[in-house]
Amino acid sequence: MAFDTTQASEQTDSPSAELTGFASLPADTFAAGPNAGGDDGTGAPISGNGRTGPFNSQPVQGFSGVQFAPGGDGSAFWFLSDNGFGAKANSADYLLRIYQVDPSLAGSEGGDRSVEVQGFVQLSDPNNLIPFDIVNEDTAERLLTGADFDIESFVIDGNGEIWVGDEFGPYLLHFDANGVLLDAPIVTPNVNTLNTLNGQEPLVIGHRGASGELPEHTLEAYSLAIARGADFIEPDLVATKDGVLIARHEPILGGTTDVASRPEFADRRRSGTIDGIVYEDEFFASDFTLAEIKTLRAIMPQGYRTDAFDGVFQIPTFEEVINLVKQVEADTGRTIGVYPETKHPTYHDDLGLSLEEPLLATLEATGFTDPSRVFIQSFEVSNLKELNTQTDIPLVQLLDAFDVALDGSLIYESANARPYDFAVNGDTRTYGDLQTPAGLAEIATYADGIGPWKRMIVSVAGVDADGDGAADDVNGDGAVNDADKTTTAPSTLIPDAHAAGLLVHAYTFRNEDRFLAADYNGNPELEYRQFINLGVDGYFTDFPGTGDLVRDQITSNTVRSPQNPEVLATTEFDTLTGDAPIVIGHRGASGERPEHTLEAYNWSLFK
Repeated sequence: MAFDTTQASEQTDSPSAELTGFASLPADTFAAGPNAGGDDGTGAPISGNGRTGPFNSQPVQGFSGVQFAPGGDGSAFWFLSDNGFGAKANSADYLLRIYQVDPSLAGSEGGDRSVEVQGFVQLSDPNNLIPFDIVNEDTAERLLTGADFDIESFVIDGNGEIWVGDEFGPYLLHFDANGVLLDAPIVTPNVNTLNTLNGQEPLVIGHRGASGELPEHTLEAYSLAIARGADFIEPDLVATKDGVLIARHEPILGGTTDVASRPEFADRRRSGTIDGIVYEDEFFASDFTLAEIKTLRAIMPQGYRTDAFDGVFQIPTFEEVINLVKQVEADTGRTIGVYPETKHPTYHDDLGLSLEEPLLATLEATGFTDPSRVFIQSFEVSNLKELNTQTDIPLVQLLDAFDVALDGSLIYESANARPYDFAVNGDTRTYGDLQTPAGLAEIATYADGIGPWKRMIVSVAGVDADGDGAADDVNGDGAVNDADKTTTAPSTLIPDAHAAGLLVHAYTFRNEDRFLAADYNGNPELEYRQFINLGVDGYFTDFPGTGDLVRDQITSNTVRSPQNPEVLATTEFDTLTGDAPIVIGHRGASGERPEHTLEAYNWSLFK
């Protein structure tokens, strides 16, 4: 270990530093104490740099903080030892101390470069103030070790008391001059200013429920989203033949239900047009009564997600979704909101199955009309303007795009270029035009927020090394997606929308690598963190548990590191192994489904 001191040069043009003296403390320096270095975390002694433990006393090494020794003339110093051998797991026998040393500085003092270790202050908790177990939990002195705290800095106050900063909590530790802990570890407050519209916490919106884990738009997916921490759940609404609102992402049913495997409905397969796009050989919700819809079962539409629950869950009505929320609220005391989307309102109007009237009627009939618990969203404009004259429930204008260009710019073409009612009415403006200050000002006359595709806030740019004009498959997985691209500089959409008084609820956040830009390194939490820091007021996510986790980390009143005892705490069980008891589905979920069937087994896995 080297010790040096510097002083500023007297040059007037710029400050500089000059070494005036130095001394060194050999690494093989030890102080009185019990053996150390006996366990590297695997049960073997520590080993490195030609040294192997255990040592027959305490190493004096790894200094992380320094102050002038109290009551001295400035020639001696107090040095804070670090947490030991580099990790929590290998430092349980390394005692936390403050060493007093007196260096004989070569240079300024004409010394011999030696360092005298004059003594130490041992940090301890004999008064049992630490609320969690420490290594020396059941001893009288309760000496603190490197497995208890990772101490990195300290100051000595005017009363001679010692304040130490720890990284494991992180905590602030308060000791007397003899190293005895005076207070329980002080948690670190989280000082964070949110850039949301009104400084409020961002909302976690369960996109089609917890659709990353269970088939979308089912009561089970909504229940799981709520359990995972969603503030709102999102039912997309389409109409049945008899005018009942059901939760489906599209009026076509082939991709999200088992209808294609039902011979009794084979004659319902047909072609049809929705918003100018022709769908061949499909099943349309408007051709089925609610009674027929109730015989269908949901399936996972994405092939890269589990199909374990295909064919198990029913298709719910909007009323059933609201009743689920009310029941969960009664059971848990939580307040949950619903965030319905009117899907293809012009299409439904042409069928004589208008969505807006039954939507409002259902909210009224269920008593679910509190404006703080409902948002209504749409990709079209005219129906939101109509709703604005009929309800005080907040409205959200969704914004779409066709794709992202190689350079990260957004492409507005095809059916995703503009609201479909614009296309019908000959309005040539695109969703891009609605993102301008003028467009946002217009939206603010009838809506309370916008729901932009997340690429309108942070886009992604590809690499074209082969010069073919298209993004390359950088990671070589056989597909070109966001994982092959990197993020671009954020747009001004969030501050522009906030300037217009609009909330910003971005979509859609997903955990899978294919949806994460390469610079997130496969960690979806980094994407959430970026958008929260940018000021997004809420986000639609297929994995609300992840969204809630990151939101809570950022908005929590305290900061907690991964080594925090509360984070690491586990429940203890009096089982043979100490592990949690195993739950075994007897013949599947045989109390709710016919025993020994795939449906019963799948249901037991869900439950």
